[in-house]
Amino acid sequence: MAIANKMRDWIDAIDRNIMPFVDYEGYDYRYPADDIQILPCHKAEELRRVSQILFNVFQKAVKVCQHCDNEFLKNMEIPEAIIPYLHQKNVLNLPTWFSRFDYVVDRWGQFKMVEINADTPCAVVEAYYANRLACDNFGCRNPNAAEYTALTNWLANIYWRSAPAVDLHSGRVSDKRPFIFACFEDYTEDYGTTRFLMKAMKEGVGRLAPKDAIRFESFYTLRIDETNQIILPDGRAASAIYRLHPMEILIDETTADGESLGTDLMDGYKNSKFTMFNPPEAIIMQSKGFQALIWALAQKEADIFTAKELRTIKAYMLPSYFEEDAEKGIAENPDCLWIKKPLWGREGLGITVVDKNDTVQISRDDIDIDEIVRRDSRTVMWQKYVDQASIKVHTDEGHLEGYQTISCFMLGNSASALYSRFSPYEIAATEAYWLPLGI
Repeated sequence: MAIANKMRDWIDAIDRNIMPFVDYEGYDYRYPADDIQILPCHKAEELRRVSQILFNVFQKAVKVCQHCDNEFLKNMEIPEAIIPYLHQKNVLNLPTWFSRFDYVVDRWGQFKMVEINADTPCAVVEAYYANRLACDNFGCRNPNAAEYTALTNWLANIYWRSAPAVDLHSGRVSDKRPFIFACFEDYTEDYGTTRFLMKAMKEGVGRLAPKDAIRFESFYTLRIDETNQIILPDGRAASAIYRLHPMEILIDETTADGESLGTDLMDGYKNSKFTMFNPPEAIIMQSKGFQALIWALAQKEADIFTAKELRTIKAYMLPSYFEEDAEKGIAENPDCLWIKKPLWGREGLGITVVDKNDTVQISRDDIDIDEIVRRDSRTVMWQKYVDQASIKVHTDEGHLEGYQTISCFMLGNSASALYSRFSPYEIAATEAYWLPLGI
């Protein structure tokens, strides 16, 4: 149930220094919906419970991939240049340290997991900061009330596990090798998200670290030296880097001089010159084909999954198949529609809904390709179509009827903040609104 705001415009209370992307250049309407979606308490608990189980499933499946030959990873369209860096452990022994599961709701009110952003999850500021403002305005409980503190504690854990240098004289962390947060700062959403996480880490670490031991640095000014260390403009070398730039794109990046930036960065990580957050192996989860792998393992009732995990996969995940196995999926589900997703698609680009004869039933031809930073895909995943429940939401455009995606952030393997977005279209793209959640 969504409740339209009848009193005042709460969106004005959002601090633009914290969330600078309330208004997007080139868009006629503000990003937040002037509304809130009420989520029953037991449904919020269900999302978190299921997400923790699915994370364990995904983590186990990553280990399967890491023990497969490189040809299998190539078939999942993992960029060939990054494959040599995906077989090592990281300091937390987790394939991703900060991720987000996305769910849709079917007509019977059941959650169905459709995606995971394991590499560079956004919507952080919305969930961990601004959702509270909406809940205060609409007079309901904030499902994320305790989650900002959980975030600061988790980021502090990442900081301490990343082995910062300690000054033996003062007993404090040295700022000689800072932990850096990096993105391309001319992309407003990335810049706001990166600085928000940096501030949260600083709060978590507290006074034990000097002011400049955790800092922002633009990707435009970073360089990798001949020893594969990340060198800041002031000459210091970084001990760790949070990078809000998709790994599948970063691996092919070059410097202005035409030298390899992506592989040099990976060499530094592999040789323990610095820690990387998220670690490179998060890209395995990021490939849409990864869900097809999990579904195949679940159908064989692979020994790696517990009985509880198998039940959760079959209840909350969707039948998913690599393109070459699509006929098998259609034979097992002959009367349903299918969503075809590029393995590296983003923001709805390239997604179509088809019938068993591969005839297009739903598509989007209005998505601006030039707006979306992405890697081109050679193939698609087939996933069973979800007949979604529709809701009505008040936005700057007025009342709209459409569809909701509900997300659950993961701090390592612990479920955390919830987030929601809304689109008038079943295939959501960059026009989607952020829809706050209340309890």
